[in-house]
Amino acid sequence: MPAVLYDRQPRLTQEQDATITACLVWVAGTLVRVAAVVADPRCTGVLVDEAAAVLARVPQAQSGAPPLQPLTVRQLAVLSRLDGEVPLRQIADGLYVSHNTVKSHVRAVYRKLGACSRAEAVARGRELGLVPARPARVQPPVN
Repeated sequence: MPAVLYDRQPRLTQEQDATITACLVWVAGTLVRVAAVVADPRCTGVLVDEAAAVLARVPQAQSGAPPLQPLTVRQLAVLSRLDGEVPLRQIADGLYVSHNTVKSHVRAVYRKLGACSRAEAVARGRELGLVPARPARVQPPVN
C-alpha cells in the first residue's frame, strides 16, 4: 500500500512522510491491541506478523538526527501492557512467552525509548503515539 504511494510520489514533504508514518504506526499498534484481545494463539500470531509487515513499511528518517530505533512488534505488545499494574508474569502468559522473554523485551523497550521505569516508558510511548491515551476517569456523583 504505502510502497505504491512512494513509487508514484518519490518526493514527499516531511509533513506527508510524517503523516504516512503515523498512520502505519497506528495500524500496527491497532493490530497488536487486537492480537492482545484474541484468545487463539494462531490468530494472535497472524495479527502480530501482519503488524510486523506494516511496521517494515515505515519510512526511515532522512534527517541528520539519529533515527529512533524502532520497537519490534513484540516490544510494542509488551509496551502496551505496561500501562497498568499487570505483573510481568501475567503479560508473559497473555503473549504465550516466558517470563524471561518479557523481561528482555521490557529492557529493550526501556533502552530504545530512553526510559528508566514503566511509567516513563509508557509516557514516552504515548508521546510517540505507540500507546493509546488512557480514557479520563469519570468520578461517580456523590449523593
